[in-house]
Amino acid sequence: MSKLLSSVCHLFTSDNVDNNKNEDQIVKKPFNDWPNDAAFNASIEHTRPVELVVKGQLPLSVAGTLYRAGPGHYKLQDTAVGAFKLSHWFDGFTHVHRFQLVPSANGSCAVFYTSKRQVDPLLDHVRETGKLDMISFGQKRDPCASFFEKLKCVFEPHRLNPDFVNVGVTISANPAGLQAARGNNAKETNGQSRKVLVLKTDADLMKKIDIETLEPIGVTEQRKLHPDLKGPLSCAHAQYDPENGDLYNYNLDFGRTCTYRIFRSSLETGKTEVLATISDSTLPPAYIHSFFLTEDFAILAIWGSHFAGYGAKILWERNVMDAIKPFDSNQSVKWLVVDRRHGRGLVSTFESLAMFSFHTVNAWQEKQLENGDSMDIYCDIIQYPNTDMLHRLYYDNLVSTGPGVSKYAGGADKGKTTPSLVRYRLGNVPRGNSGGLKKPASTQKAEVIFQVAGPLVGELPSINPSYSTKKSRFVYSLVDRGYSSFVDGISKYDTETKVVTYWMHPRHTPGEAIFIPDYQREGEDAGYLLSVILDGDKGTSYLLCLDAKTMTEIGRAECDVAVGMGFHGNFVA
Repeated sequence: MSKLLSSVCHLFTSDNVDNNKNEDQIVKKPFNDWPNDAAFNASIEHTRPVELVVKGQLPLSVAGTLYRAGPGHYKLQDTAVGAFKLSHWFDGFTHVHRFQLVPSANGSCAVFYTSKRQVDPLLDHVRETGKLDMISFGQKRDPCASFFEKLKCVFEPHRLNPDFVNVGVTISANPAGLQAARGNNAKETNGQSRKVLVLKTDADLMKKIDIETLEPIGVTEQRKLHPDLKGPLSCAHAQYDPENGDLYNYNLDFGRTCTYRIFRSSLETGKTEVLATISDSTLPPAYIHSFFLTEDFAILAIWGSHFAGYGAKILWERNVMDAIKPFDSNQSVKWLVVDRRHGRGLVSTFESLAMFSFHTVNAWQEKQLENGDSMDIYCDIIQYPNTDMLHRLYYDNLVSTGPGVSKYAGGADKGKTTPSLVRYRLGNVPRGNSGGLKKPASTQKAEVIFQVAGPLVGELPSINPSYSTKKSRFVYSLVDRGYSSFVDGISKYDTETKVVTYWMHPRHTPGEAIFIPDYQREGEDAGYLLSVILDGDKGTSYLLCLDAKTMTEIGRAECDVAVGMGFHGNFVA
């Protein structure tokens, strides 16, 4: 046993890391001759606006500002132990990008690009120590760490220094609730709150950055919005009321019986109200990245990414991935329907077959024909048959020259990570003032209306935002048709005709496609898609503009650097 332990520990010596560094310098052939490495290791920033070269036309309808957030790079070569590499895509060092699309006299838009790394002091710390001393999503840890070393990490003070908080999954401008939440180092200008961008992740932290300079300025915890929001986890994808801008989210508090709190923050008043407090021994604590909103309801689906040890294992393992239980196909998904209009709290519960998801697409409600006092709720979601997709998102499996690519991209495990677009119906949900659930009620079955599998659909779904909480027809997403190690095109799926239309260019890797409505035209698909694309041949990126109706290119703005393969963006007109 001691010899085995000694050999395992040797894997983490600096000599071995230096050897890995030399291996990185070897030219490796990208999977299927589709290079994407540059998009995963993009660390160059432009702190002052740079005008991009525009080819084609960028219509005036897309005038505004596109913000993008997500990982820039994951490797450091000059640390105390040699090369350092993050393990999981969700832990990449955050980089924020801004594309300002400005109307010009020729009827097109000029584009100015700015970007800023968000955690440079954290990078300096890693260079000095050769390690990352904080809870992460999936960073591989030294298995030789002693019991006392692990115990010390568990009780390490929580950092609220914005330069060290590596948060950057979603990005929004001046969201509701921040008026009443003065975060750490949040400064004011001339007595007025600064206009800020907020970076969010699946925790109770929100990181604020200056909307002009993109510099980090503060960190806020959800408990500053409301004292009952004391749990450590939440949802990166807060929902917003399309009519008044109010923010909706949940907070998860661990314990022998976990507690989910659904809350609303008012854009007008800045006040936060807890709409429902749900604690039941049958509800497991879970990693939940998004949820649903309709005109009258907030719907939280507790899918199959359940935490072990009542959630406490996150502290012990120091990462989320190792704290999630193995997927159990016998554990049904629990659906919680909460009234967001009339103060009734939890009004209905549903169950469906086991699955896992990252992203909801849209939801809406319709009056039930048989009972005018009840509603049918329809929920569109991108889901997976298990949690294997979480494991595919390690860098070794994503980057085109990664050693694990062949296992998932065309390998035996590819089918386990194929997404599906599924529409559920939650029937007979009481509307109005009929009261919430005062005691346990019978749980209904969530009905599957249709299911369509990839590559007709894929990840990072988007719709015309004008149809949020309304019945929608078209879903845009990034698809994996097997040409690259990750994604290789953008699809438009018609849920009525079942017709799919693709945009694809060989060796060009797309990022999330964001829909910009064109109010001069009619139709749900009247608008444009903006997507940051990596040109794998050049190793640089460009901002692509597609006609959302035809999926054809209208124009592009070319960068002189690679823009990181980030997660999500936000367009502000």
